[in-house]
Amino acid sequence: MKLDYDIYAGGLFLVSGEMKLDLQRDRYAAGVVAKGGRLVDLLSRWSYTASAGGRVENGVHVAPEEFRSFRSQRKRKRALNMDYDNAGNVSVTAEPPQSELSASAVAPEFRPGTLDPVSAMVGVIATGGTSGCAGTFPVFDGRRRYDVIVTSNGTDTLQKSSRNMHAGAAEKCTILLRPVAGFERDQDEEDFFRYGVDRTATAWFAKPLAGEPPVPVRIQVDLEWVSVVMNLVSATET
Repeated sequence: MKLDYDIYAGGLFLVSGEMKLDLQRDRYAAGVVAKGGRLVDLLSRWSYTASAGGRVENGVHVAPEEFRSFRSQRKRKRALNMDYDNAGNVSVTAEPPQSELSASAVAPEFRPGTLDPVSAMVGVIATGGTSGCAGTFPVFDGRRRYDVIVTSNGTDTLQKSSRNMHAGAAEKCTILLRPVAGFERDQDEEDFFRYGVDRTATAWFAKPLAGEPPVPVRIQVDLEWVSVVMNLVSATET
């Protein structure tokens, strides 16, 4: 599948992105590309790409083997790679190299058996295809360690809009991001991730393509100062 999304904050268009997903019974590969809209591009020239791949166990549980990401913001470039062995241990390399403080922010005992951010998204989709949105997904992004906890709130109905492709029934889910480690320096109240503070999003899952698993067709995050909404705008088979 190729899924295209638009992200708005307070009704203002911010970012466009796409996710390519190949989810088989025993393997998966996924890639994400995001780029700022006109305003974001003018202010920061921000863009982000990431990819992940690995095994699917019992048709549901994902086990990453590699993760690659590249972030650009004006002249600042950063590449981050994570590689996993068969026991779920992860090694991290970055260019430019991480500072000693960042590299040690998450203690070694918190890293085994974790997922990278892209694999966590795949894990939520894979689980939802069989039992609905449910489960806890331990994430280590190379800098922070947090849990993504997903629970179902039953069926909801989305209204037709010029900003989204899906209208009708969708499974409504709560996604809770719970900090575990690596957040000790995050004290700014304006940061999305903050030490000791859970963040909550609401996601709606539906099948945009016959024969494929449900995917997020809308995600909404209500922050103290603005609501951020991500809408699925197109879905195609690749």
